[in-house]
Amino acid sequence: MIKTKIKIITKEDIQLEYNNLLNNSDTYFLNSRKDKEDFRQFINGLYQAEGTMGAYFPRENSLSIRFSFSMGQNYSSEAVKVFLNLKKVLGVGAIKLEFDSKNQVHIRYVVSNTKEIFIFVLPYFSLLYGQKRRDKATLEKIYKISLDIATISKKGLKPYMLIVNEFINLVYSINPNGQERKLPLINKLTLFNCESITYYDKVKIEENNNLPTKLFIIGLFLGDGSFGFVFDNPPLRSPKFYIKIVFNFAAQSYTNSNIELLELVAKSMGLEPQIYVRKTGMIGLEYRGDTVYNYIMPFLNEHFEWLFWRKKQFINIQKIVAIFKNKGHLNKEGLQQIVILLYDIPNKYGKPKEFWIDLIEKRFSSLENLSK
Repeated sequence: MIKTKIKIITKEDIQLEYNNLLNNSDTYFLNSRKDKEDFRQFINGLYQAEGTMGAYFPRENSLSIRFSFSMGQNYSSEAVKVFLNLKKVLGVGAIKLEFDSKNQVHIRYVVSNTKEIFIFVLPYFSLLYGQKRRDKATLEKIYKISLDIATISKKGLKPYMLIVNEFINLVYSINPNGQERKLPLINKLTLFNCESITYYDKVKIEENNNLPTKLFIIGLFLGDGSFGFVFDNPPLRSPKFYIKIVFNFAAQSYTNSNIELLELVAKSMGLEPQIYVRKTGMIGLEYRGDTVYNYIMPFLNEHFEWLFWRKKQFINIQKIVAIFKNKGHLNKEGLQQIVILLYDIPNKYGKPKEFWIDLIEKRFSSLENLSK
């Protein structure tokens, strides 16, 4: 059996690496105009997959409001560099290192200053699609109404109930798939005596019908994409194993605008929009076999420098593809190498690596005994 020695990374190791990255942040900055525009395309795509913006009432009995903008990612030195560059480009915000209750590590770029969000951040993220684009337009509408309410209040007057009703409904509508509010919508409306007013959504959305750029798609893949393999051992194929590569990405909520986004992504890549629906109700694009080998892999390889924390995964997939091309998957050593490379890619596997290594060994040993 092949054994691999695993180095355990401690919380202190991560904190030290993170601090070193912050101290050397100037070395990660993209300087040329083209680099900056390419980065904008990329980071808009990453936000489409991983970003959130929102508004909330810090007090139940008040209409004062706070705004937030956030992008998160599992911790890696590459993710830190990406967010450091974003902070440098925008000139605002903060980067936070977070450990959850299970000691899983995350890195997050956050902006909470209202003026910074509306002056610097939102104009930069103008390339969004679907629900994320709607959230942006809604946030801008909320901000405008909040200024109107503040002006009226300074004069010692009370805002019209119709305006208050619209304001509260808009705040509760943004990022609808996010965390539930502590105070339900109807309770908030009741506090301000406007629960009986019928609300009509008047937010105007100018849909983005442009084909997403290649770097936008790369950002989308980094945030919400994955390579996987269907790996099975049907007895009738013994000693052969069934192996098929699967590529899926761009998981979005099931809405018409997000279906349109997926169709635009596929069109931009020169592919048919093979849209799947997950059990969770999310939708995405999925491709298998030759489409991955002939279209997806060359596409990602062309933009390898932008794969950041997915580079290792992509290199392993390239090695697996090379084994297939050389017919290595038909012999014991090749199959075992595929398993090792697969399990080197973080994923949720149904069986441990050793199960497949041992099974391959037994299958081919049985075949050798039969041939004697």
